[in-house]
Amino acid sequence: MKIVGQEETMREITRVIEIFKTSEAEIRPHFILTGPSGSGKTAITKHLIEKFDLNFLEINAAQLTKEGTSGNSLSKALSPLANSQNRLTVCFVDEWDKLFISGNSNSSLAHETTNGVQNEFLKVLEADETSVFADYGKYMNINTKNVLFVFAGAFNGEEDITLDRLQELGIKTEFLGRVGLVYGLKPLTLDNLYAILEDSPLLEKYLALYKKVDKETVILDIKKHLKATFEENTIGARTITTLIHKWFLKGGKLTDEEVKEITFQKSLEL
Repeated sequence: MKIVGQEETMREITRVIEIFKTSEAEIRPHFILTGPSGSGKTAITKHLIEKFDLNFLEINAAQLTKEGTSGNSLSKALSPLANSQNRLTVCFVDEWDKLFISGNSNSSLAHETTNGVQNEFLKVLEADETSVFADYGKYMNINTKNVLFVFAGAFNGEEDITLDRLQELGIKTEFLGRVGLVYGLKPLTLDNLYAILEDSPLLEKYLALYKKVDKETVILDIKKHLKATFEENTIGARTITTLIHKWFLKGGKLTDEEVKEITFQKSLEL
C-alpha cells in the first residue's frame, strides 16, 4: 500500500511500532495521532500492522460509555483481546476527539461520561492486566502488557496540536503523562489526492469488471471533480472512494451538481 503525503510522520510512527515489536512490548510508546479527516490515520496504522505482522484491535471512542452505563463500555470493547492468544497487539482508538463533547458543555452527564472513560483508560494504561466482559455476562482478567495504544482523532483539523492544546480540549493531565507522544498528519494537497487516485486499488477492481473502460479517462474525469471541490473537501482522501463508486454507477457521466451533493462542505466544531 502506498502512503501519500505523510512520509515524515510515517517514518516516526514506523520507528515507534518497530521499537514496540523488537522489544517484545517491553517498551510501549503509546501515542496520540492527529490529523484532518481522510489524511490517513487509520490507513497508516493498518499498513504498519500488516508490515510488522501484529494483532490489531479497533475501538470507536465516540461509542464508549463509562463502566456501569448501558452501552459499549471499555471492558466490552477490549473483550476481543481475550482471544488474541497474547500476541503483540496495537489497539487503535479511533475518534478519540469525539469523546470530548462540546456543545454539551453544561451537561453533567457529558462530563461524567468523558471523565469516566478517560479514567478507565488510565487504569488499563497503568496496569499489566484488565477485566473484560466475557461469555455469559461474566468478567475475566486478561494480560495487557503486550498492547500498544494509539489514540486517533481529527480534532477539527487543527494543525500542530500540542500537549497543552490537548489539555485545553479536555484530556486529563494524568492521561497525557502516560500518552505523551503526539504525531500530526498534514492536510492532503491536491497533488496528494491525484496520486492516491492513480494508485487506488478500488479503481483497479472496477476496471477489472469494466474491461472496456479506459483508466486514463476515469482518472482525468475524477481529477477534474477533485480540483473543483478541493477547497470545500472536509473528508480528504475518502472522497476519492465515493467519486470512483459514483463514476461507475453513473456510467461515467458525473455532473458537477451530483459531485457537490456527495461532498461534505461543512466543518465540525469541537
